[in-house]
Amino acid sequence: MDERSACNLLHLTESVSETPDGTLHLTLTNLSVDKSFDIDVTIVDRSVKKVKGEIVTEEMHAKNTFEEPECVTVKKFDRVQVTEKGIRFTIPACSVLHLEVR
Repeated sequence: MDERSACNLLHLTESVSETPDGTLHLTLTNLSVDKSFDIDVTIVDRSVKKVKGEIVTEEMHAKNTFEEPECVTVKKFDRVQVTEKGIRFTIPACSVLHLEVR
């Protein structure tokens, strides 16, 4: 395993599930406070037609308060590229990303 792969294992987690209609739900977290990671996902036995994404990301100490209740919110994530083998995107530092892949 190279240094880059080891670093990814320390900072990235993922969960994948499939609904009865075949929709894949990918949820990834990037625990790094300062590094984004390029992700290539290979999806077997199907082609990707549509991807819908949402993300929560902000600097590590950000929080919602009574004065700023919308500092950390769910936002649309549309920076996913459909590839021949699946999808490609960059997950920002300090983020939780959910992708719905059809």
